[in-house]
Amino acid sequence: MQTYIVLGHLTAQAKRNRAESLKSRDKTWSEFQKQGMKITAYDTLGPYDVVMILESPSEEIALRFLSAAGASGNIETTTLRAFGDAEMARIRSA
Repeated sequence: MQTYIVLGHLTAQAKRNRAESLKSRDKTWSEFQKQGMKITAYDTLGPYDVVMILESPSEEIALRFLSAAGASGNIETTTLRAFGDAEMARIRSA
């Protein structure tokens, strides 16, 4: 599994239509969880409205998820690929 940290800003659309944006989010999340993605999200104070930790079976699934989330018009994201200790050890030894 690959890990991604996603920093998100809710758009004005999402803030105006909170109930609808949550329904859209839940539908998208459900679709991608069926594909093996694990999604953990936190509402945050500070420069970002939400921080998500994604664990994805592939880069392609993660990219499709982020594209779907952005296409909703409810969130703008910055994504960081995160590497755990085991991954870094494997990378360093290659």
